[in-house]
Amino acid sequence: MLNYRRQGEGPTLVLQHGFLGGSNYFVPQIRHFSRSYDVIAADLPGFAGSGSLPYPGTVTGLSAALIDLLDSLGVGHFALLGHSLGGVVALQSALDHGDRIEKLILYSTSSRGAMPHRHEPFENTIAKLEADGVEKTAARIAATWFVDGEQAPNYPLCLEAGRGASLEATIACLRNLPEWEVTARLGSLAMPTLVVCGDQDRSYGLAEMRAMAENIVDAKLIVIPGCAHNVHLEETALFNKTVESFLTGSAQG
Repeated sequence: MLNYRRQGEGPTLVLQHGFLGGSNYFVPQIRHFSRSYDVIAADLPGFAGSGSLPYPGTVTGLSAALIDLLDSLGVGHFALLGHSLGGVVALQSALDHGDRIEKLILYSTSSRGAMPHRHEPFENTIAKLEADGVEKTAARIAATWFVDGEQAPNYPLCLEAGRGASLEATIACLRNLPEWEVTARLGSLAMPTLVVCGDQDRSYGLAEMRAMAENIVDAKLIVIPGCAHNVHLEETALFNKTVESFLTGSAQG
């Protein structure tokens, strides 16, 4: 079973981290939302506290691992927030288990695994992983997730939360991710959906996320100015307020 954190009582809110992340990535959100929600944050197989588990090989496999965890915890219906790779997992989960997901938050992510606006091609990252290892590569990449790079106050939290990822999982993820795309299925999503991103994201790019939002019926797109890929750790209070407003039904597009 996946390693996970669970805190609070109320309606269930699931938070899913992205590539080279972990459940502790969401410490500020867990602290905030657990006052009103049953918050669950899982480590994907091959990453962070689930680093010893084999990577399932596909996005569908990652989604199945998350759903299996929720089944084992007795969670039926829930709101789901996914960041980056976690947003890919959340989107796949919403397409395959839409009857269980009450609200969907797609954060700094896309409906396709290929990332043409990324700060570097996947093959470059794979080469660095093979040459330098996970920890050094993670430190380099994580700096691109913040406008202020390594000087960002929450940069150390980001690095610590992601420790434990296996080399095999990180490389396998980057090699199979470009094969995944669900853009043609976006119109089938029926749950309320929020797309959140920073205007300086160097992983997906604003145009990519805007296009995704436009293909989802009645999706709301909220762009946070002055932020890169990790809005939740750059403008934490504003990010939390934005998500909370959406969950309570008062978000404005």
